[in-house]
Amino acid sequence: MQGDEDQLTQVFQNLIDNAIKYGREQTDVVVALERAEAPPAPGATGIRARQAAPQKVVGIKVSVTDKGEGIARTHLPRLTERFYRVDAARSRALGGTGLGLAIVKHIVNRHRGRLTIDSEVGKGSTFTVHLPGVEKPGEKAEKPLPQSAPNLSQEGGRGAA
Repeated sequence: MQGDEDQLTQVFQNLIDNAIKYGREQTDVVVALERAEAPPAPGATGIRARQAAPQKVVGIKVSVTDKGEGIARTHLPRLTERFYRVDAARSRALGGTGLGLAIVKHIVNRHRGRLTIDSEVGKGSTFTVHLPGVEKPGEKAEKPLPQSAPNLSQEGGRGAA
């Protein structure tokens, strides 16, 4: 896998910080890394995303799972919008700017990846970053990855559950 180390560190730091912040006290945050099939198609979520992906290993996926309150499905499409908060009062109380997931999505997109979000109210949330692998010698070359990210705040958080 090829990518900008600082940008990818920011992605996973934001996701893990959010999982700790919005997870229930005394519960685990699980971070899982595995080889992955093709990233899901844009707009595909959950089972549809997994069924639509070709069965060829092409990269990695990193999932961050919390056991928080979960997020209602109606909020999921807007979670990565700048300044969007599910519960503004709770988010302000916990800190953050409302930019965290917007930054995550932006960086993941710059790396030709995809962010998927699965959540169930009362059970928790899983944020998964799908990143493409580096092509093998003799395969079609990829475009170079970005060398720098725009000047965006490192603070952020997702809307409260």
